[in-house]
Amino acid sequence: MVDGTPYYQQLKEMLIEEIESGKLKNGDKIPSERDLAAKFNVSRMTARNAINHLEREGYVERKVGMGTFVSTKKYKWNFITVNSLTKSMREKGLRPTTKLLHMEQEEADEFLAATLQIQLGETVLSIRRLRLVDDVPIAIELTKIPYKFCEGLEQYIGDDVSLYHVLTEYYDITPVKQRQIMRISLSDYSQSKLLKIKDDSPCLLIRGTTTDPSDKVIEYVQTLARGDLVEFYSETITDL
Repeated sequence: MVDGTPYYQQLKEMLIEEIESGKLKNGDKIPSERDLAAKFNVSRMTARNAINHLEREGYVERKVGMGTFVSTKKYKWNFITVNSLTKSMREKGLRPTTKLLHMEQEEADEFLAATLQIQLGETVLSIRRLRLVDDVPIAIELTKIPYKFCEGLEQYIGDDVSLYHVLTEYYDITPVKQRQIMRISLSDYSQSKLLKIKDDSPCLLIRGTTTDPSDKVIEYVQTLARGDLVEFYSETITDL
């Protein structure tokens, strides 16, 4: 074991390496706490701590009376390309659904006015939705759009409706670029209940704006995605 790094952390990283390398495959049963403790000469408490962290990060899942297994569920979400979750998941053969949680008009505060490049107090349409894949809740999405761009949008938005499709089809608004910031956030009680996870579970919080071909900001989006199920990725081309 490496000096300076807690044993449970080192053990966790070793197990992650085995999972990501394919040595431990999806659905494989991992060694018990007792076996891990004996194999790596650590305490059972250390082994338990490592497994607990692996579970919280979505690498493994416990099955009562059976043991702990490498998790079989991971959803890859490209956060660079402007592409609705509905379309990207269907392309992977998965079944995405959307549940409308709340929709209302509100006045832009200083933050929204500056972010959306509109006047303070202008009307903004706020849409909060729960995103699911194969009936599993994976993210809560909050979208805010200047109402002057989408008057009457309420009549088109409901469960299982693609917002980007509606904007393109009925309002001639084409999203082409996103600027986003991502960080780790712990879920609160209401978020945990919606996502069906434990309170204070690690999630990925993404905040950003979407612009059209003229670089006009058309929406502010805040997404809270489950850290145990969602993996964000990007593809870049390097100039040599």
